[in-house]
Amino acid sequence: MAQPLHRLKSILIQLAADASAADQKNKQRKSHYYLQDQSLFDEKLFPIASSTYYAYVIYTQKRLEHLQKLINSNHAEFGDALLSELEEQISALITAIKSNDNLHHDSEYRLDRRKRLNQQKSVKKYKKAAKAAFTPSHQLHQKLSEYHGFERRLELMLSDKEVALARTKKHDTTQMQQEVLTLHQRLGRCRRAISDLEKQIELSEKSR
Repeated sequence: MAQPLHRLKSILIQLAADASAADQKNKQRKSHYYLQDQSLFDEKLFPIASSTYYAYVIYTQKRLEHLQKLINSNHAEFGDALLSELEEQISALITAIKSNDNLHHDSEYRLDRRKRLNQQKSVKKYKKAAKAAFTPSHQLHQKLSEYHGFERRLELMLSDKEVALARTKKHDTTQMQQEVLTLHQRLGRCRRAISDLEKQIELSEKSR
């Protein structure tokens, strides 16, 4: 197992530099404002939450060090599963960092559009708050139930894709990795919509 560990260590050293550069570039982007409160990966893939790639690289490096300690202490039997998880996490990091510019181009478009429609959105926000105050609570709860249904379906789709990715030959994983990243982003948007709707329900019930 020494050779795979050495290979992963080398990849992570390069990823640390790439992640730091991407994070620094993102700090200069106004569009990053709309992404900075989002976790970059689903919690099932990484049990940490951060808007910086470097934080995930550091987490992965620590797990690699833990794997090395297991091997050094003659507990290599626990290492295969951890090695597989590390390879999956590193693969996701590589895909995400490569997709960073595209992700922010989408956000920049939203930023420009937000500037053009700022006045209209202020009016819509007022109307939305008023609507929430007068929308029957049961309708909002029904909508929330639908959103949770979407969330569960996305989680199942993501789980299936991650299993398929783990079984895919390494030279055929690029498209699959992109699909996994897209599902992570869709799941993140779904959960933000759930959070917004929960706030509407709270506002509606307070106005009663």
